[in-house]
Amino acid sequence: MAIYRVREVKFIETEGGHVKLKPLREYERESSDAASVIAEVSRFFEMELSSPKALDVVDFDEVIVLDDKGAVIARFGVADFWEKEWNAVAAKSDAAPIARPA
Repeated sequence: MAIYRVREVKFIETEGGHVKLKPLREYERESSDAASVIAEVSRFFEMELSSPKALDVVDFDEVIVLDDKGAVIARFGVADFWEKEWNAVAAKSDAAPIARPA
């Protein structure tokens, strides 16, 4: 079994347009494989953002999953989630999908 760390972070813009990550919370998940931890965090992330109270309770910009050596193995971004939701709605209507600059 390995210990995986889950970190909720906020983006802080600094002078010069750089972005710094400010850790808000960090917790541990014990598991025998990374895939199950990533799936669990992904479900939590989507449920949290899909909640009617999301605008009142979600204070993070990204959730990062780290392995037992501290390497990033998954990232879940709030902006990415809402872009995916918008594009799913746009696909069913006349709205244009969100296009990110390259």
